[in-house]
Amino acid sequence: MISVVIPLYNKQLSIKSTIQSVLNQTYRDFEIIIVDDGSTDDSAKVVENISDNRIRLISQPNQGVSAARNCGIKMANNQWIAFLDGDDLWKDNHLDEINKMMTVFPNEKVYVTSFEYSDARKTFRHLRKKPIYKIENYFKQAAQESLMWTSIVLINKDCFKKVGCFNIKLNRGEDTDLWVRLARNYNIVKSSVITATYRVEAENRTTLSKDLESTYIYYINLDEIEDVDEKKYFKEMIANRLYQYARSKDLNNFRKLKKRYPSINYRVFIKYSTKHILKKALKK
Repeated sequence: MISVVIPLYNKQLSIKSTIQSVLNQTYRDFEIIIVDDGSTDDSAKVVENISDNRIRLISQPNQGVSAARNCGIKMANNQWIAFLDGDDLWKDNHLDEINKMMTVFPNEKVYVTSFEYSDARKTFRHLRKKPIYKIENYFKQAAQESLMWTSIVLINKDCFKKVGCFNIKLNRGEDTDLWVRLARNYNIVKSSVITATYRVEAENRTTLSKDLESTYIYYINLDEIEDVDEKKYFKEMIANRLYQYARSKDLNNFRKLKKRYPSINYRVFIKYSTKHILKKALKK
């Protein structure tokens, strides 16, 4: 049995369809834990109007998405935790695909399917011989494609005891922070089957953070990373954020981040920016 954890904050327009996408699953053995993180709209009322005894609504004062997810983990009755954001959708086969993955690799503790964007944007994916496989080099592959995303992961509760839960001090990149800790300690089983949709148009989406000191990227210690592929992964991440700040003309955070990571010189930044622009041009 699986516990589905859904953090909820001001998603009254989206949450009903999100919950319905769980109730539509062909795999039926689950509970749904919805943690209302101090919503100021009618999100909680929408949930209360859905009649299904597998749904539990928990309310707490606003503490952020990490605290809401951690609350869901704590309150879960089951060993396996699946996450779904309050504005995204699962396809009917999501949990069934995860069940197949667990059958192929029954001794692992982290499983991840694949997702699509609602605006049909193109994303890079490695071609692989089998649809279900173990990721051989997480950091090398994650530098090229989006391997993990909150709404497509299934994690055994034991993992949280070993690596910790979501960092409540971070308001952006808290998911990446957890993926990194998991990748350093566990094998990750991946399916190339698309089972979820990231709804780009949903309300209350997080934008580029102005509070750099509360983002994961600000606390990466490149000097402590010995693995070549892992260090390259983080350098690309930092260069990407510099590119985003430059593009949005946020020169204050651009300078602050550049000062934080002097090894990301302008040659690296320009190289990344050029590669990013070329990729974007080729997709058109």
